[in-house]
Amino acid sequence: MHRFRTSRTVSVFAAVAVVLAGCASTSRSATPSRSASTSRSATPTAAGRPSTSGTSSALADQKVTPSMSALKTACPTPTSCYVSGNVSTTGGGVPGLFQGAVDGTDAYLAYQNALGGLDGRRFKLIAADDSLACEKNRAQTTALASQVIAFTGSFSLVDQCGGTVLAADPKVPDVSATLDPATAALPNVFSVQPLVPGMATGALLYFKQKFPQAVTKVGSLVVDFGAAPTQWAGQEQAMEHLGYKIVYERQFSPAETDFSADVVKMEQAGVQMVVLSAINDSYGGRLLQQMHAQGFHPKVVWGGASIYSGVDAADPTIVKDAGGASVADGVYLEQAQALYLGQDAARVPEIGTFLHWVHGLYPGANIDLYTLYGWTSAQLYVDALRHAGPDPDQAALMAALEKETSFDAGGMLAPADPAGKQPASCYVLAQVVGGTFQRVDMPAGATYRCDGHYDVTKG
Repeated sequence: MHRFRTSRTVSVFAAVAVVLAGCASTSRSATPSRSASTSRSATPTAAGRPSTSGTSSALADQKVTPSMSALKTACPTPTSCYVSGNVSTTGGGVPGLFQGAVDGTDAYLAYQNALGGLDGRRFKLIAADDSLACEKNRAQTTALASQVIAFTGSFSLVDQCGGTVLAADPKVPDVSATLDPATAALPNVFSVQPLVPGMATGALLYFKQKFPQAVTKVGSLVVDFGAAPTQWAGQEQAMEHLGYKIVYERQFSPAETDFSADVVKMEQAGVQMVVLSAINDSYGGRLLQQMHAQGFHPKVVWGGASIYSGVDAADPTIVKDAGGASVADGVYLEQAQALYLGQDAARVPEIGTFLHWVHGLYPGANIDLYTLYGWTSAQLYVDALRHAGPDPDQAALMAALEKETSFDAGGMLAPADPAGKQPASCYVLAQVVGGTFQRVDMPAGATYRCDGHYDVTKG
């Protein structure tokens, strides 16, 4: 029986394994880094200031027109806009890697500009590409810190370098999903879904109850890139706390595409459950294809947010890379986000607005977790600005962010506590049926299952 153990490095976020595994994804087309103004939806409040909650169906239903791009023009004067910065990886060795983080942020702010901005001011985003280089991330963050009221929607595998700038200048807020534990712990950093060492247990309990024998024979592959192996260690620990037995696992190089030998060894080890939580949709698709070719059909295959992406709901990347529905059907998905490619648009109206503006400004763009994080981070930023009082400065914005203790982006995210740095424990459970992801075993009328807790990694 073969078992290849990952190193148990501690104090890293388990959920980031999902994110870091995407580094070798080929599902997103490379597009140049963009810098733009953006906008947000608004409904009048008693104070006469726009509300950032809810959506405007009239705007969301409009056809894409050239006027949408006009919402990304420069500010007439330095004081006529709320200027935010975004430092993400959009170039370098993996072009377009996290372009979604810029697109999502940019689209939300353009949406707000379409609704009139806030207090007579528009929103502008200055985007910078760190090219997956640590020192460049630091330099870009330093350069933008003096130009912006806050950072918004940034995403990078080397954000620890920009984190040192934020640590040295604690008056600058950063409303972004960060991968570095030290940066995430800073009092001026606010994530829409804070990452904490460990894993939510709801889905683990579900699979244990539904497939009690399969959880004792688990196999997994872990991409050997960045902190992915240590993130998997946190997930693995949570699984073992609930009685899961990992009988086969291996770290593999991001350059690998042939998992045939792993398929043979998993079958020899008696694997009945394959976990795709530490790899992305493209790797997962290849693995599914090779499992199918060799006639290896474990009882359960499931993955997290990294296996859910695509241009739209009808065209998920993992299904294409697996070779079609006949191969991918049956794969389970658990994630702390609604099915934002479109399946959940009827129950979460914000999804329709999200897709309309992202595709309107960037036609044909692949929608992924980073796009969603960009959009929702921008939403949290604008929400806080609205609550910060008239003509807010950085101190007022920071004070407002410190009161953001419950955030779900209009239902697009499972509820979390950005200010208290507490992660979500609720989740969506779905399964590939007929080549698309569909909700399965979800409570009637509920957007999320909330039947577990967050198991924090110890030591």
